[in-house]
Amino acid sequence: MKRRSKLLSVLLATAMVVGLVGCGNSNDTIEVSAPAEEPAVEAEAGDDSAAAAPAAAELDTSERVDLVFYVMGDAPQDETVVEDAINKILLDKFNATIDMQFSTWTDFQQKYSLELTSQNADLIYIANWLNYGQLAASGAFEELDGLLDTVAPDLKAEIGDDALNMVKVGGKIYAIPNTWSEYTSNGIKYREDLRAKYDLPVPNSIENMEAYFLGIKENEPDQGILTVTTEESQGLQTAFDAAWVLNVKYPWVCTNGLPYGLAANYDSPEDIYDYWFSDDFVEDMKTMKRWADYGFWSKSALSDTNNSDSYKTGLCVAEVAGQNPNKQITAIQELEEGGQGWQSAYYAYGEATGVIFPGHATQNGTAIVRGCKNPERALAVLQALMLDEELNSLIQYGIEGTHYEVNDGIYSNLSDTFAYEGFNTWNLRNGKTKLPQATDVELQAMFDKYAEIGAKTKFPNVNIYEGFAEDYNDYQAERQAVSNVMRQYLAPIQAGLVDDVDAAVEEFRTKVTEAGLDVCRENFKTQWIAYCDEYGFK
Repeated sequence: MKRRSKLLSVLLATAMVVGLVGCGNSNDTIEVSAPAEEPAVEAEAGDDSAAAAPAAAELDTSERVDLVFYVMGDAPQDETVVEDAINKILLDKFNATIDMQFSTWTDFQQKYSLELTSQNADLIYIANWLNYGQLAASGAFEELDGLLDTVAPDLKAEIGDDALNMVKVGGKIYAIPNTWSEYTSNGIKYREDLRAKYDLPVPNSIENMEAYFLGIKENEPDQGILTVTTEESQGLQTAFDAAWVLNVKYPWVCTNGLPYGLAANYDSPEDIYDYWFSDDFVEDMKTMKRWADYGFWSKSALSDTNNSDSYKTGLCVAEVAGQNPNKQITAIQELEEGGQGWQSAYYAYGEATGVIFPGHATQNGTAIVRGCKNPERALAVLQALMLDEELNSLIQYGIEGTHYEVNDGIYSNLSDTFAYEGFNTWNLRNGKTKLPQATDVELQAMFDKYAEIGAKTKFPNVNIYEGFAEDYNDYQAERQAVSNVMRQYLAPIQAGLVDDVDAAVEEFRTKVTEAGLDVCRENFKTQWIAYCDEYGFK
């Protein structure tokens, strides 16, 4: 009963905050692109995936099993057509079928929580932005360590120990990550045509961003610069998304950040220091005020809502929060389709700080729901969906010749009834067989550049942040109080909409301390250092 009660409490917390923790938006004010739905190029599997796997135990398939597979987003029009093709193969191989069920993007966090409590699903999409770590620790998913050895040793070998280690919670494996590595490095997406037209600097530092924005404002006074909004502060890193520009200065402000105004450099993650009470914080907030005074965003920004079309419609010239390489590829396509000669460029913040790494293994994965009546068959089917090229192509792209075609190794869509990755099964991506689209050539060039930077870090191309799951059940009240103070006092400071920065910062520091900041910080530090010790991030 204790485990069940803890799961229910975590699910309630998930329903409140899961839509706020992704960085697109995590992985935005959550958008459909939070799980990086745009396709890209394949990545080679690590050396450990080539190890010979032990033979699987014989699977009892005497009774038919109908499995429910719960995924995110909306169902494609040809859902049944593709499912029938998949199930024809699964029935022959495993005497099993799958029924794809979809969250839709309306109230998806509540629906996800309900799916886990009702235990209607057998297989379910997981991600760090869906609170995977806490849910696993609370008993939402089946432990897979033993099952991988007996049922799916080929899958275990293909994924490799490194990736499986990253999905462990409390030393146990609760999910299967996909085998395609991608870089979701945050950065600034900006109008390159305007930069070139007015001979402005590339916005690759705070100073150059300011010069770029000012240059456009001086040459085109009526042109909007940034569309920015207040962030729901449950993420406890920033409260106004313009502050994401500070990632070009520090590699830990938002997307890689520690909460509660704490900071730690990538190469020394256990050396935690205080940012909110530092002189750097005050100076950075004065930069935010200067930008607000320059008119880089609306004076009503604290009450504005996010407009996802602002960039492609020309209402702003840059986006500084929740961006990633996939969104840049989308922007290139949208501006080309607009036919106005606009061009989009992208600068990843990690290019300036030297800290870039691929997405964490928990970015896209699959778990077996606790209480699944046929976990062995579910895992065997999952292995086939990921490793069998025919099945993987069906579930990812639909029926060849009907929904898509392949020319010179490049995917092309043939139908509106089933798009690329039409089932939203980013968790089933196979890096060895993933079909690239034409736009993936440019995306690959970006990934290659980031991989080269990431290889030079202390933890080469390892995402040390997103595998950590904070357990704040014992200090939920203080955490919520800190969140409320951030929304009320930090957001206007980060938006530059205060008269006296020094006075406003002092008031914020007083209020957030009274709210219970020290309790949150001490508990977080203990957990974070234990996590770093466990994984060798020292």
